[in-house]
Amino acid sequence: MSVTASARNPPPLSELASIIARALQQNFAHASASVTQCPDLRKPPYGLAAPGLCGNPRIADVGGQANLFPSPNFNAKYSLLSLARDMVSSERGFVLGAGAAPFQDIEHNAELAPNVAWQAREGVRELDLGNPDCVDIVNETRIVEVVAGEVDSVNCRRAPSTNCALMVNLFGSSGLPGPVLKITARGRTGPANFTNAIRAGLVEAYGDSHPISMGGVFLLKAGKARFHVMPDFPAPEDLPFKDRRVLEQEWLRYHTCEAPVVCLTVFHSADPERLQLRMEHTHCFDLEGSRKGGHYHYDLETDSGGEVEYEAYLNVAEVVYRIDRP
Repeated sequence: MSVTASARNPPPLSELASIIARALQQNFAHASASVTQCPDLRKPPYGLAAPGLCGNPRIADVGGQANLFPSPNFNAKYSLLSLARDMVSSERGFVLGAGAAPFQDIEHNAELAPNVAWQAREGVRELDLGNPDCVDIVNETRIVEVVAGEVDSVNCRRAPSTNCALMVNLFGSSGLPGPVLKITARGRTGPANFTNAIRAGLVEAYGDSHPISMGGVFLLKAGKARFHVMPDFPAPEDLPFKDRRVLEQEWLRYHTCEAPVVCLTVFHSADPERLQLRMEHTHCFDLEGSRKGGHYHYDLETDSGGEVEYEAYLNVAEVVYRIDRP
């Protein structure tokens, strides 16, 4: 597969914290951003596969929406571990993000929240992520799928493999503790959702010439949010999709979930190299149950009028990889 690497020149986290705090305060009644030591994100309420987001932070945009629309590309099948190699993996690593589930393994289409860590076993001289004898793998990836035969019902479960398909956006690192951005927001007052409010602040501060690429995890702590879940592929006679409206308004399945929901996110402020980056992609899952999650759109207040609330831990990438660009 083709791999293009683009270096980023990220500013200090402290500078980003100030910009992000100001941006969120324009969209939320209460917001903050600061540099802090990353807590152990393996523990609830986050449930990640590695403790932190530090060590060679990088992002990969793999495949793309052209592999789904106007017709699915059934040759677009990927291994998260192979993609990690393309992202210059070392003896340990961690990827999280948002993508399409491996139809080649589960025999239907669905959403995927990648969440995989690995570490070479002691004494291993040449790392082979495909060889279980030389690497320990922690796979906390979730699949969110439409329940066949039920209206507006989804199922969230652990993925049976470390594969994906069609498209995936990944934030990668060594998975180590270290300094990260802690971001909070509560009570949305403006038009932008959580991730797009952050992006808007970065665009205003840095423009198109100085792209900022970030990823990590956030928790919808209170309130509720709107999600979509891709159902199974249409029958061959219903392809190609007539237009984007059919795909987005008739094919995708939308539902609303109440907090708590864990959200894995990757986003960019700009794409000056014209890599056809997906500018924001966030997939979410329920750590405790099985009926929440999907592709994040925007938050809503609860019926009782309670405020929406977020808590995030993010890091900034030093390199962006465009892999298998359609």
